[in-house]
Amino acid sequence: MISLFDQIYPDKRLVSTNQLQVMLKLFQQDLMNGLVEISYSQDELVLLLLNSGMITCAYHSLGDAVVRQPLQDLSALLNSHAEGRIRICPLTPSFLRAVKTLVEQPYSTTTYPAITSTLPALIEKNQSRSDPALLHFHWSRAEGFVFFPGNNFAPRQYAFLSEDQTSDSAAAGSMFTRWSEPALTVLEYAADPQRDIWKENNLQLGFSLLVEQVMRRHEELVGHLLSRKLEDNLNRLCHTQSWNISVAGSSIDDVQLFDTLADAASAYRLILDTMSRQVSGVIGTRLFNETLDVGLQSLGGQLRQAIQQHDLTTSLPTPQ
Repeated sequence: MISLFDQIYPDKRLVSTNQLQVMLKLFQQDLMNGLVEISYSQDELVLLLLNSGMITCAYHSLGDAVVRQPLQDLSALLNSHAEGRIRICPLTPSFLRAVKTLVEQPYSTTTYPAITSTLPALIEKNQSRSDPALLHFHWSRAEGFVFFPGNNFAPRQYAFLSEDQTSDSAAAGSMFTRWSEPALTVLEYAADPQRDIWKENNLQLGFSLLVEQVMRRHEELVGHLLSRKLEDNLNRLCHTQSWNISVAGSSIDDVQLFDTLADAASAYRLILDTMSRQVSGVIGTRLFNETLDVGLQSLGGQLRQAIQQHDLTTSLPTPQ
């Protein structure tokens, strides 16, 4: 039976089906981010991932089997039970991709003990791995996550959670070593490009790294002012589309969970297209494409394959 954040969010309450529906509407009004667990028996539960109040993923767990539930069938599943015990785990958006990975890949490839003070060295060691991975740091009273894109790219999407504090991005990294418990368990989730969740993760990681490299090169060529104008335009696009994606200092913060892989690919194509038009208009299409190609070649095999399989760059302008 899958279990997440039990020590940090232990409280459960019995609710009727009608009460549950009211609560879900309130979560939507409050733009809640987090995990909602509804237990119906010792062996059956439903897990809901909420991103800005919207249910983006639903899972039905029976014993050790976890099945993603189509959202159009969720109401029928919830209404099939008169009552259940609900547990609410508020999380920052940066947790959601890690939680989704754990749920869809419930068995880690490697589990081993570690010492809290040695985590910086462990993170540095994993940065040199060739393929992407997610590391889950589990203490009895805290949880931490960090994604590794592979190919010696810096770790991304740090997240730390305890009973009284939460942190994401680079700040979470310092929380790891400052946590009071001296020992922990490390669970390693290695990328499997055949799994749907890693098709999503690899596409998101590859897109973010590619855009960041192009933007940094763009700033080197045209300077700070034009680079900030590009950032403003991309942020405006993401805000208009209600995507939880932002650009700052030539860095991408993508904590959006799309309904489908096709939706994610479509959004990333639109962002790349918008970027290519503005950058090409300043430095020329040929130089833009050369920069894009250098960025693609720098990615590890799995990330580059994810970009190419979803045609993120094939529709961009070509030199005349």
